[in-house]
Amino acid sequence: MKQQEGRIITVGKILTVMLSVVILSYMRSYASFNDSACGARATAMGGAFTAVAAGSESMCSNPAALLETSSPELTAVYGRLYSGLSDDSEIGQGYFGFATPVKRYLQGSAGFAWNDTRLSEAYSETTFSVSYATAVYRGLGAGLTLKYLRRSYVSDSYTAIDPVFSDGYSASALGADLGFFYRPAARYAFGLAVKNLNRPDLGLASPDRLPVEVRAGASYAMRASLFDLDASFAGPDYTVSAGAEYSFQRRYALRMGLAAGNNARRTVNMGVGGRFGLAEFDYAFSLPIGGISGTMGSHRLAFSFRFGPEGDLEAAAEAAELKRAQEKASLQEEKIKVLQQKLDAAAPAGAAPAPAQPEILKQIESMKMELEKSRAEMAAIKARPEPKPAPRPAAKPAQPRPQQPAGGRRTYVVREGDTLESVAASVYGDPERWPEIYRANTGSVGRGGEVKPGQVLVLP
Repeated sequence: MKQQEGRIITVGKILTVMLSVVILSYMRSYASFNDSACGARATAMGGAFTAVAAGSESMCSNPAALLETSSPELTAVYGRLYSGLSDDSEIGQGYFGFATPVKRYLQGSAGFAWNDTRLSEAYSETTFSVSYATAVYRGLGAGLTLKYLRRSYVSDSYTAIDPVFSDGYSASALGADLGFFYRPAARYAFGLAVKNLNRPDLGLASPDRLPVEVRAGASYAMRASLFDLDASFAGPDYTVSAGAEYSFQRRYALRMGLAAGNNARRTVNMGVGGRFGLAEFDYAFSLPIGGISGTMGSHRLAFSFRFGPEGDLEAAAEAAELKRAQEKASLQEEKIKVLQQKLDAAAPAGAAPAPAQPEILKQIESMKMELEKSRAEMAAIKARPEPKPAPRPAAKPAQPRPQQPAGGRRTYVVREGDTLESVAASVYGDPERWPEIYRANTGSVGRGGEVKPGQVLVLP
């Protein structure tokens, strides 16, 4: 929510005297309608979420990021915004979102969401949205959100005599958001979203159109960390935000974000998260350090549940990588068919070779080579271990040592907490020799050199 909301909140004591005048004077900040951080994870990262694939939480920031949703997921969020205001005003937020891959009819991912923000029972903003995302070209996805927006005011003896409310106490409109998500490599992603494309009108006595908001972002993922940088522009307002996430023990996460905009609007954000089986809990705290004063900050608590197999960020990135390789191979096969048809048309049976025939043959051969590379890439991705940890042996020595099978090749059974560096130190006495183990096990070692308990490594 933006700076002008703080002005509304500070006149809470006067609402009983002149509520209608105050609301119409200051409630043009389009609070939740332009809030791209509906959940706790996005809030903790300062709203820098345009280039982050986050399942059911993605719809607020960039509908195209739904494309990397690997299993059905729902998220429920409760927020207490700008708590501790001197006038005892209370702003509450509720969010519910569901996203799932779509395998029939329209290939891609779809979701729906409900988002509601209320000010002390005096004012509310509600959004119902439906989103869909699909791949359009080689790692590039596009998404569309259609939403129903509703703005409501309280009815009391003062608003009853105000001509502004002569036609009612609420306004509603339909809106649309468009987004793009591009992941050229497993570690990098870029996002672009345009919100309120049609500038829906939520005015009562006079037009009050939401501004078009343009958001752009880039993210970089490592084995246990994620960084994102966003910039957004909505009318005369702009915001730049940056967020970071660090995961440890494959279960917990720490997050931090900063956001700054015009009119001295600045916030510092932080949060934590934990995943237990298929359930995930996230908490975020946001403190304004400019633009709004007299508040102890905002709190958001989120609960998420995934209905598919338990996975992690790396598993999702691997699934997206396989999907891109499949799409790339499909496009190459289609291009080869088109070129072959072009070749047949240029040189029908019994006719002299056309001048363009050698060039077309060259293109076909080149595309066939690229297709073979894509198929090899798909085979390599499929050969990687499953996201779930391999079953542990029933009995395992406390200090396993490299084994020498009959074939003469030494192996090592990975223990809990092992890394390639620790294995190299245990086997060779030199952690710097881990690349040798990595090269000998490229088909089974995960992205970033990850190994799993119970996994058997071949020792060169």
